Amino acid sequence: MVLADRNEQAAAETLRLVTDGGGSGQVVVADVSRAADAARIVDQAVGTFGRLDTLVNNAAVMVSKAVPDLSEDEWDLVLGVNLKGVFLCSKQAILRFRQQGSGGAIVNMASVNSFYAEGGVAAYCAAKGGVQQLTRAMAIDHSAEGVRVNCICPGWIDTPLNAAYFAEPGAREFAGKLHAIGRIGQPSEIAAVAVFLASDDASFVTGASIVADGGFSAGLSRQIGLV
Repeated sequence: MVLADRNEQAAAETLRLVTDGGGSGQVVVADVSRAADAARIVDQAVGTFGRLDTLVNNAAVMVSKAVPDLSEDEWDLVLGVNLKGVFLCSKQAILRFRQQGSGGAIVNMASVNSFYAEGGVAAYCAAKGGVQQLTRAMAIDHSAEGVRVNCICPGWIDTPLNAAYFAEPGAREFAGKLHAIGRIGQPSEIAAVAVFLASDDASFVTGASIVADGGFSAGLSRQIGLV
């Protein structure tokens, strides 16, 4: 696999986890919000492995602010990485799938915020709502070409994106109680869903939003104190 990240050190750590698990790959330092970088990611994957079978759009940033407090640059950053990046990388992948003539799979990382908004993360909610709709639109447009496009909608996951929040006293425990399962999720649990969606086992699945949120959305009444 090819791992793309703006942060070379973070990408190298992910690659280490891959190799420790028996896999192999390489790192591309790239900004998915730039068209040239998106093309370079796909070109490097094909140049290394001879073809492209799966694209996972997982890059994300978050700015925890409401609309009046957001700068234009912050809005552009969040929408650029979280939504435009999905568009640019998917475009390059679909063009490559066409050249190969054998279809492929795209897995987009959306969020429970694709369905339900939370306070203080306006740009993130807007971007993730867009990812879900873009997923559906691409599934409709490219199914006849053998391209399946799906998205995953996680709840709170123990990732670096949430590290600052989880460092606050009691935050991890509070977030865990929002989920019916009683805890936050682990990256490996979301990765397993992505592997399924990329595999032939999901051959009849496209345009789907797979909610993997530990019962977060099922338990919204708990979050607002109704039960």
